Amino acid sequence: MTDQVWIINPVGSPLWDRQILANGKASFFHSAAWAATLSETYAYTPCYFVLFDGDNKVRAMVPMMEVLSFFTGKRGTSLPFSDHCEPLWETPADLDRLLTSILDYGKRRGWEYLELRSAAMKPDDQPASKKFLGHSLDLSPDENELFRSFRESTRRNIKKAEKSDVTCMVGGSMEAVEQFYALNCLTRKRHGIPPQPFAFFKNLHKHILSRDQGTIILASHQNRVIAGAVYLTFGRRAMYKYGASDPAYQELRANYLVMWRAIRLYREAGFESLDLGRTDPENRGLSQFKKGWTPEARELVYYRYSLRESLARREGGKSPAMTGRIMQNMPLPILKMIGSVAYRHVG
Repeated sequence: MTDQVWIINPVGSPLWDRQILANGKASFFHSAAWAATLSETYAYTPCYFVLFDGDNKVRAMVPMMEVLSFFTGKRGTSLPFSDHCEPLWETPADLDRLLTSILDYGKRRGWEYLELRSAAMKPDDQPASKKFLGHSLDLSPDENELFRSFRESTRRNIKKAEKSDVTCMVGGSMEAVEQFYALNCLTRKRHGIPPQPFAFFKNLHKHILSRDQGTIILASHQNRVIAGAVYLTFGRRAMYKYGASDPAYQELRANYLVMWRAIRLYREAGFESLDLGRTDPENRGLSQFKKGWTPEARELVYYRYSLRESLARREGGKSPAMTGRIMQNMPLPILKMIGSVAYRHVG
């Protein structure tokens, strides 16, 4: 056993995924594929802090990415665009050793702050900077038992989609990516948020979907794609990462059939769980959708360490509600342009 902290870039490492899977606690967000997707799309620098056992097994690990932005500051985040990112650890001493190393590294690199998306690394006497809800569905029961466990309205919506002749297609082709992206743009505009750059979804296909670490499920009605979702996998755990739909067909409840198809797919393949991702408590629609599958929620908390004594984060500008209303009325090409520029600065 050694206390030397290694700083590793997992991108391109053929052993990385095998090493962290052996730890038994890793999620998709710890994987090399996710690191490659984020770093190639947004020019973030992976710097994963690792403690190894004497036999070269990962004993503890905190994944970090350095974000360089003249708009939002230079910082370390664990990890950008990741719903949650628990460190891998066994003892508090290992966690303290890694955190000390990260803070020292951040100060040397000139980071303004460090954001950690985990309750395990809470700063002393400091409140959470953000809070979300997380839902996860146990896939061990049989299909009938799972179906009966859903809320009555969820079961009814699945049956409505089936009776409306909505069908689902499972795949990870570039064509499926393009079809999902079109739906994603509609959904983001409806919520007053710019869509992610298409380059992100191209890299998602390149590093993840084409390597069988995820899939896209698309729902169609009368040969028109009307809803879809992106799922990611790592080990025996699956994750619902992105969902989108055409509002003109909302009454068909196609998104419920998409989720039910995913649940059956991963249960039959022997997966242990389906993580439904994070939800803003103020997003009541999404929260109710996820509660229909599994009512129990856990709290996801983010913490921020300031690395500059004089740092004062500015919160000025228009309110999120006002900004959202403005973006809802913007032409989609303008929103795409904003997204292609803005996302790398907000990770």
